[in-house]
Amino acid sequence: MNAKDLIRDFVSQLDSTHLSAVDDFFRPDCKFFLPGSNEAVDCDQFKSFIGMLYSAFPDLRHTIVEQIGEEDNIVTLLTVRGTHLGSFLWIPRTGKEVVFTDVVVTRLRQGKIAELNAQFDVLSILTQLGALRAVEQGTAKTRLDVC
Repeated sequence: MNAKDLIRDFVSQLDSTHLSAVDDFFRPDCKFFLPGSNEAVDCDQFKSFIGMLYSAFPDLRHTIVEQIGEEDNIVTLLTVRGTHLGSFLWIPRTGKEVVFTDVVVTRLRQGKIAELNAQFDVLSILTQLGALRAVEQGTAKTRLDVC
């Protein structure tokens, strides 16, 4: 299986089985870089992050728009959609659908993902959920509402 196909399979599996896809497609020593952080996290921390996303957006679905790659280095552009049915960060359930872009850079080693850098548009998600409107109107409930 080539590297692009492996990433496509991972994305498909992630949307159907969530956390078990991490064990199937990633090396145990994989390094994960997530939005808003320059520090790598380990597999358990990545699973926690994924769990938080699917808890907040249980119907989260990824659509691959484009993939660019050379050998074991792949950049994948995705459109992500989901309905906000659980708490996300400090924002309680809104029932709103969100759509955002995710750019994922992966490096494979020995047929599994050895490094993943995912960067998605958190500001767009917060705007779609109405969190930034509360800041503009001065109705933010916590200091986190302005972060």
